[in-house]
Amino acid sequence: MGRLSRLRSAGMTRGVWNIADQMIASANNFLVQIIIARSVSEDDFGSFAIVFAIFSVLTGFFRAVATQPVAMRFAGAGDDEFRRASGAAVGLVFTGSLLLGAGLVVAGLLGPFPAVLGQSLVALGIVLPGLMMQDAWRQVLFARLRPAAACLLDATWGVLQLAAVAVLVLSDVGSVFAFTLAWGGAAVAASFVGLAQVRTRPKLTRALPWVREQSSLTRYLVPEFVLQQSGVQIAIVIVAAVAGLAAAGGLRGANMLTVPATIVSAGLLSFAVPELVRRRERMTNRTWTLAALGVSGMVSLVSVVWGSLFLVLPDAVGEALLAETWSGTREVLVPIIVGQVGAALSVGPAALLYANEGARITMRLHAVYTVALIGLSTAGAVLFGAVGTAWGMAAAFWIVVPWWFLLTRRHVRRTPDGTEATSPAPVG
Repeated sequence: MGRLSRLRSAGMTRGVWNIADQMIASANNFLVQIIIARSVSEDDFGSFAIVFAIFSVLTGFFRAVATQPVAMRFAGAGDDEFRRASGAAVGLVFTGSLLLGAGLVVAGLLGPFPAVLGQSLVALGIVLPGLMMQDAWRQVLFARLRPAAACLLDATWGVLQLAAVAVLVLSDVGSVFAFTLAWGGAAVAASFVGLAQVRTRPKLTRALPWVREQSSLTRYLVPEFVLQQSGVQIAIVIVAAVAGLAAAGGLRGANMLTVPATIVSAGLLSFAVPELVRRRERMTNRTWTLAALGVSGMVSLVSVVWGSLFLVLPDAVGEALLAETWSGTREVLVPIIVGQVGAALSVGPAALLYANEGARITMRLHAVYTVALIGLSTAGAVLFGAVGTAWGMAAAFWIVVPWWFLLTRRHVRRTPDGTEATSPAPVG
């Protein structure tokens, strides 16, 4: 009992560190964007927004193609095997980001872009390897069940980037080029902290072998990432076209208010996958089911409690946060909360599927969700405006919830002990 108690205590501590890291990362990005938005013109900030969007997409892409397989296949591996896997994965990130960074520099110098945007692309190209490496080390630390070290890495980047941006502000520098270099340059410095923490050099020669060896996972993870990125964005664009920009702004405002619940969801998912992988061989069908229900239950509870706060607080609080956007946000808040609870319920099954190499199933479920999201939100916008759109989005989440649990249960029952009969792919 004492050993079990210690195990549970360690797991809870790691879960708290994972959530804390997500909070730090989100706060860093939010504060830097706010500071830059207040320091440059509206058009110039639009250029930085494009740069940040490119960074966000590339971060998700490199996770899908390089570092996610480390958590899904090697979290329970021995030290030597884990070092080989993480070295190969980070080598792929470094090689790919160097090539893409060079492409961004060329595009910024030669492309038919406005001057500020071209300069911003050049700056992003220069610092892109550091940005991608910082996130790669972070994902490796999560996979090795070292979220406290990942938290330290993100905190280091946060302190460095805020200090660099503050120096520019105090020096009255209003160049997006300079702000981008400061923001990304801090990540370059922080990436060396990650290197010291993991103590594994990127293996550049193993980058291409890693792509081939992990293709049975990445051929599903990459399309799934594209589906996740495109679904909501397409829905928002359609809503703006059908119901107007104010409707799209109200939906975006509601999503901003529910960000803390999203942070908890991301933190628990990054915590649960490597934890479950390490225990995969010892878990039964019953414990898989309890794990899925436990993770989904925690995320759903946070979604309900946090979202409900804005339903009972005075309108003055919402107006202070979102100004004129609050009136539109207030109208769609209830369906947005309902939809977020539906999304939260899928987190537990998703973690189990990732831990059991069920990426093919998660991709198919995300494809169904994306189609439902675009179709139902469009129908809602045509019939009932912004409120109809929000209820259409909520319905898309809830339609796939039963299938998440059904297909997850089916997947983990494929072997007598409830585990997937797979072993880590060789590396190098």
